[in-house]
Amino acid sequence: MMKQSLSVRIRDYILTHIQDGTWPCDHRIPSEATIMKQFSASRMTVHRAIKELATEGYIYRERGRGSFVAKRIPRRDLLEISDIAEEIAARGGTYFSALKYLEREKLSPITTHVFGPDNADNIARSTIVHFENGIPLQLEDRYVNLTLAPDYLELDFTTTTAHQYLIHTAPLQKAEHQLMAVLPNPEQKEYLQVQDNEPCLLIKRKTWSGGELVSYAELLYPGSRYSFGGVFTPGNK
Repeated sequence: MMKQSLSVRIRDYILTHIQDGTWPCDHRIPSEATIMKQFSASRMTVHRAIKELATEGYIYRERGRGSFVAKRIPRRDLLEISDIAEEIAARGGTYFSALKYLEREKLSPITTHVFGPDNADNIARSTIVHFENGIPLQLEDRYVNLTLAPDYLELDFTTTTAHQYLIHTAPLQKAEHQLMAVLPNPEQKEYLQVQDNEPCLLIKRKTWSGGELVSYAELLYPGSRYSFGGVFTPGNK
């Protein structure tokens, strides 16, 4: 087995203390001089390890004060479609939701435009706030084709999510995403408990099953509590 470089060992030492909670958010990590002495390392080696962790968002540095543990916000791949309850549980968080609206939607320009005239009068709409550790993380405003998901209006959202129901009732065939930054309206601010002028991330998502559009959802996240990212690895040419 190849021996780890000193820089990697220092990085792992710092990261372990952050991830196991020994060093909580805003905790000042040992100075570079202290780490140099502990690992018999050069200043350049220690500085490189700390710089990498800062770039990755694990720590932040303040001139004249040192380096501190940064607040980590959830991050998900934009193209990944997952259940928010399972996502929160996987992070060790506590999940619950609050149903704000669940009704058959009246024929409207949005149902006609999104689902087409043949399905526009058979659409359900739900508005749900999803919480992580008691803090609102996502506002889900969803339109569902009742032809393909006939029991949607009968769901108990205290025991299931729209994703869990739809993925079993109308297995996912295709999805389309659009991501943008927006300012929430007064109702959205109240639901998400955000301040005036706090930007949010909005995903507009359409999902299909069997060649038919099943769901159109607008998923709103406070920008200070959530992020999206991913890694692209080009294939061999």
